[in-house]
Amino acid sequence: MNPEIDHEIPFSKREYTANYNFKMAYLHPRYWPLWLLIAFLFLVGRLPFPWVLALGRRIGRMFMKMGGSRVKVTRRNLELCFPDKSSEEREALLVKNFESIGIALLEPGVAWFSSRKRIERISRFIGWSRVLKAQDSNHGVLVSALHMTCLEMACRIASERFSFNILYRVHDNPVYEYVSGVCRNRYRHKSRFIPRKQVKDLLHFIKQGEVGIILPDQDMGRKRSHFIPFFGIDAATIPSTSDFARLADAKVVTGSYFLDDDNRYIVEFSEPLESFPTEDSLADTTRIAELTESTIRQHPDQYLWQHRRFKTRPEGETSLYGKKEPKKKKRKKK
Repeated sequence: MNPEIDHEIPFSKREYTANYNFKMAYLHPRYWPLWLLIAFLFLVGRLPFPWVLALGRRIGRMFMKMGGSRVKVTRRNLELCFPDKSSEEREALLVKNFESIGIALLEPGVAWFSSRKRIERISRFIGWSRVLKAQDSNHGVLVSALHMTCLEMACRIASERFSFNILYRVHDNPVYEYVSGVCRNRYRHKSRFIPRKQVKDLLHFIKQGEVGIILPDQDMGRKRSHFIPFFGIDAATIPSTSDFARLADAKVVTGSYFLDDDNRYIVEFSEPLESFPTEDSLADTTRIAELTESTIRQHPDQYLWQHRRFKTRPEGETSLYGKKEPKKKKRKKK
């Protein structure tokens, strides 16, 4: 069954994630390293939470020291977005950001394999009553979220309160997709993880009064995008929040999530935005971009700065990341 092709199937019976039936092909030797990683994540999920954080921070620092394009892109993004900070301050922020990335790499072990009691103990959810209030007015709810590093944990924490529909990118590795899907289906409230090209399906469920979640804060190219200031720099920004809310007649709230100083995850939904959406897509998208920037500034060390957020430039502007080095052609063996 392929929901991207067969739209004659009733929405209630479609599959919105990968086929979670185990396949013998998943035992192929090329997947053994990934199975070992998943076993490692399972063991991580059994560790005391402070140990998980300490190990994750160490892994993050190790990856940063290895260098590579991700470090270069992150450093460049911090230079562009925080010109008022000294180079030493930005470098300290870079280290903390990679520590957050290291923790994020281990978080699936906690999110997928922890009990409900443990999740409740290490988290706090704020604002569910605000969503209920919006739904009571006979509207679906669209949550405009963003790519903070603890996204996987935020989904698990939210699933302890309600079911939701979220657009997501299907993982390239079928074993990872299979394991993540099986684990997510065991959450308290089952939710639909909808491949990001199936927007019509997401809108259908929002129209039925359900909760939809999107993350419109990355550079998706020039098509359909507005160039809107983001940390003072024009960035290609898709108007999805405004467009989807208008098409689904939905109330819009913003979602934020982070790990606080007490090592507790905080997930919060805002009050429904007033006078949103309007007929002015540019104004609406600018408003969402400003709210997104404000959220990031509260915890800049936990945003996914590894993305080339300013990759697409307005006509006539040069790249802010420099030219990519051409790939070396492999010499043919004689």
